[in-house]
Amino acid sequence: MNTIEILVTCLALSLDCFVVMMARGAMMNPQEHRRSLINSLIFAGSSLLMIVLGSLAGSLIKSQLVLHVNQVIAALILFALGCFLLIQAFRQKAIEERHEDSFNYKKVLILGLITSVDVFLLGTSMTLLQADAFQVCLISTLVTLACVELGQQIGYRLGLAYRRTIFTAGSVILFLISLKVLFQVLTHLR
Repeated sequence: MNTIEILVTCLALSLDCFVVMMARGAMMNPQEHRRSLINSLIFAGSSLLMIVLGSLAGSLIKSQLVLHVNQVIAALILFALGCFLLIQAFRQKAIEERHEDSFNYKKVLILGLITSVDVFLLGTSMTLLQADAFQVCLISTLVTLACVELGQQIGYRLGLAYRRTIFTAGSVILFLISLKVLFQVLTHLR
């Protein structure tokens, strides 16, 4: 995968963090607004941890399989992640936008780890696609950092109006990338 494809894939997966923290931003008190960068760093650290673990898992799988099988598995993982985001888009419950005082860093860390499970699978699929691990880690971490910070700011100012659209856009991006990978496999098999 090239840098643009990695960037777009990481952006698509970071949209779930974006929406989660958009909801958090909609409930922030003005005093908490200053702590949003720490929240972003916690999410980015969680994402980095998961993508490194996913890359290690991908390395273990990669050594056992042939290249085309790796690519098909990676495409299936990306497709499944797209399905996950699409399901998230339509399973969202209405959230009452009100200030919440009981949100602490422990809750941020738990949310960061929960929303980074898909990043673990991204690390696995990127390794199977022979993407540069350092580049994937760097891009994923920076994109997560930016999406979480932006999500908090937008949620603080606009609320949760566009969360279904954001999840749907992420799933479409992942579907398209998985189809591109499968198309490449089919082209090489000829």
